[in-house]
Amino acid sequence: MIKHRLKIPFYLAWQYLRRGRKWTLALTIFLLAVAFMNLLFVSALFTGIVDGSNRTVRDTISGDIYITPPTGESSIKNSDKVLAKIRGVDGVKGASAQTIVAGNLEYKNIVGQGTIYAVRPSDDASARTLVADTTPKFLADDDTDGIILGKQIAGGDKVENNAFSFKGAKVGDKVTLNFAGAARTFTVKGILNSGFMSADMFSYITFSALHEISPTLDDTATTIVVKIADGANLNEIIAKIRVLNLDISVFPWQDASGIMSSVSSSFVSINALMTAVGILIAAVTVFIVIYVDILNKRRQIGIFKAIGISPSVIVASYLLLSAVYAFAGILLGTVLFYGIAVPYFDAHPIVLPITDARLVLTAPEYVWRGEVVFWVAIISGLIPSLIVSRAKMLDAILGTR
Repeated sequence: MIKHRLKIPFYLAWQYLRRGRKWTLALTIFLLAVAFMNLLFVSALFTGIVDGSNRTVRDTISGDIYITPPTGESSIKNSDKVLAKIRGVDGVKGASAQTIVAGNLEYKNIVGQGTIYAVRPSDDASARTLVADTTPKFLADDDTDGIILGKQIAGGDKVENNAFSFKGAKVGDKVTLNFAGAARTFTVKGILNSGFMSADMFSYITFSALHEISPTLDDTATTIVVKIADGANLNEIIAKIRVLNLDISVFPWQDASGIMSSVSSSFVSINALMTAVGILIAAVTVFIVIYVDILNKRRQIGIFKAIGISPSVIVASYLLLSAVYAFAGILLGTVLFYGIAVPYFDAHPIVLPITDARLVLTAPEYVWRGEVVFWVAIISGLIPSLIVSRAKMLDAILGTR
């Protein structure tokens, strides 16, 4: 007897689905799918912006580990030996030294802004993406008369910092480096376009060129950037480098990200706020849809009560119906999100000054939002079903209340 009674809610839920209006069923599932997809999209977009900006900072400026001179010093001495020891640490994929060139660039009587660095291109290619981000190509290690201009320094159409740039310097043009009271002419060999505005405000020459300008700066560096292997533990590698007792200061990339750290924190806060709003919208939407659906079945509920079906069985049947709605909506929302939205934004990311934003969603975030929509649907089915099932039987049949 109890076994048959337990089957009744499933039977009633199946009858609701089988005999109900198909367009109502489709609309309910579609609205649940949209509510779920909205939750996924908001979180994935802001997570994509944060992850993208953090990755861009590491790829173009700081590396995974950022090394500076010891406190009170302006440069890292014996930088080649320091680099060799750092590269010997297990988990280090690449390391590159760079030295600030204390001068300024001039092009057609325009004095450029931004920092000039000397690097060894072959080293830098192992630690950052500058070499790959330069058009048409970066410098060779032995290039002594070439220079790479950041996009924001070169300037031109659609350049954010054009007012303070060279207003359109191009590959092949000549620029003058004024350094320590002397002037040296360089040829623009490439334009750095990393997609990160801060990184594109730097210019680069080689250590070979710096040696000809100022031999006293040989084997010194202003900073060293380190790239770690995929899956390696950042904190463990930092600890290993510090154990080497080199005359350096070692920091994780977050400590060198500057304003981007605040930007990322702001996006995390906005993400949390938008997620809360999305949950509220999903709850209201689902509640209204299921509430209206159940109200339209008041007469059926009255008839069920008249033939002896208890209110608890009726409520259970609508909870099962809400669970079916939720499961189908989550499934459809997942298909729409991963089948349409994610591929579209992978192919057409949102271009921002800090990164090209794509949709990034972790498995825990997906599961958590799926659970939110599921339980919102269950509660949305529980409340109206309790209200209607407790109504007087005759009123329910006649639809007077």
